Amino acid sequence: MEPLIKNKNDGTPARLVFLDENPPTCTLTYSQFEHGETSPHHIHEWEHEVYIISGKGTLHCDGVEYPVQAGDGLFIPPNVDHYTINDSGTGTLSRVEVNPLIAAQSGGSTKQGGGTGEKPTIRNCSTLDGGNVLIGSPEGALNYVMLYNGAMKPGSVSHADTGGHIHPWEHVVYILSGEGIINCGGKDYKVVEGDGILVPGNVHHQWRNESDSEMLRVTFNPIESEFKD
Repeated sequence: MEPLIKNKNDGTPARLVFLDENPPTCTLTYSQFEHGETSPHHIHEWEHEVYIISGKGTLHCDGVEYPVQAGDGLFIPPNVDHYTINDSGTGTLSRVEVNPLIAAQSGGSTKQGGGTGEKPTIRNCSTLDGGNVLIGSPEGALNYVMLYNGAMKPGSVSHADTGGHIHPWEHVVYILSGEGIINCGGKDYKVVEGDGILVPGNVHHQWRNESDSEMLRVTFNPIESEFKD
């Protein structure tokens, strides 16, 4: 089974992995905001998991302000009134976001106010200290684990000792920088910066970097993967 690969510069940039592709558990969207622009202001019963690619701004949750910046992984709890504003004064705030399918199936939410007051989790990739889990169940994750995969150096491969791996759950991946190869089911597919990727479950796969520069990516996995190899 082939992976889905779609770049933020192709077609509708927001919808990298969306309902048309029949994803099993979640959607992946890309968005960016110039100074003074905000994300939608709303409240709903599902959570958001967000990775800030570039820039900085402020996340508002139930009237409380939280600074956010490039490299931050965010868990925004369900039933919290929220929006993000680029109030940095300069530069673009760009991000990717994973949502349960119900968010797209329902058409989103326009409701505001009446939140629970639960605080978001904000964790920067610079604090990982050798690990790769930015947002997991200890950080409040309900449905997905967010992984910051770090720099894949030129010439390196994932799971070199086993030639890749296979598991029941899918990967949803965004390439932050660089380029590489993902081999799925014995076939190579090139990936580049700005690609959103859906790697199907139960397909043998392996990442390679055959370029001259590092490749960085952020990965979202179903929560069931958290304590499994």
